[in-house]
Amino acid sequence: MARHSLFGGLLTITAAAAAAAGVCYLFKEEIRGTETYKNLNEKYDVDTKIKKASEKARDTAYDLKDKAKVAAKDIKTKADEWKASKESAFEDDEIITDEDFSEDRDYVSINDAVADTAAEATENAADASADANPDPA
Repeated sequence: MARHSLFGGLLTITAAAAAAAGVCYLFKEEIRGTETYKNLNEKYDVDTKIKKASEKARDTAYDLKDKAKVAAKDIKTKADEWKASKESAFEDDEIITDEDFSEDRDYVSINDAVADTAAEATENAADASADANPDPA
């Protein structure tokens, strides 16, 4: 029983594939003229599909870029309005004391750290919108 090495098998397969590719290259015009090739080319026209997919991806990217600009403007406008109103975001919150505590309600505790985080988030959003959409002056 003869043993074949892995390298010898790979070399044989590679040589056979190269020979088949060479024959196909030599007769490519004849192959393209066959009815089978034309049917397969119509069914699996990869170049057209790639072109359509790249155009769709480009259009989607432009749409997303436009939506991001609009969203940045909206965020900046809302941040400016909120900043100009001089109102506290927590002004209308109900303050619950220990006497008013009820087991039937859900409560959320708000401490200074949460308020500071909210203020930082607002500033970061305003800065990001300014960076994303600088005013041409």
